[in-house]
Amino acid sequence: MSLKLRLKPLERVVINGCVVQNDNRRYTLTISNFAQIIRGSDIMQDEEATTPARRCYFVIQSMLLDPAAAGTHTPVITGMMADLYAAFVRPDVQNHIMQAMGYVAERDYYKALSSLRPVLDYENTVLGRPKARPPGQSEQHVAG
Repeated sequence: MSLKLRLKPLERVVINGCVVQNDNRRYTLTISNFAQIIRGSDIMQDEEATTPARRCYFVIQSMLLDPAAAGTHTPVITGMMADLYAAFVRPDVQNHIMQAMGYVAERDYYKALSSLRPVLDYENTVLGRPKARPPGQSEQHVAG
């Protein structure tokens, strides 16, 4: 099954560690086999990993961006996710954490990141943050 990525003008995507940037018009890329892919807008910067769920996201993102070093992060992310699971006692949130860990075990890091997005949203609610921000968007980038 193919994956079609519709890229906006100047949008970036990382495919198996290689940064691909679109030109100044819309374009569709078709990926015909499994690859580690993340859009530039989904990339979290190191300084944005300020909470437990965001740190988990960042470590999994690091595994996606550098598959050769992913094995060294596996024990770290396993412990972090276990702590996160214990901290968030809502069954739906715990389910997303377990899904993310399953995807990490399968080395499907993008799906693991996708599974963590609802956890990030819940964490924002618990912390009383007014607006959930997608990874890669710091507070100053959000129009209020």
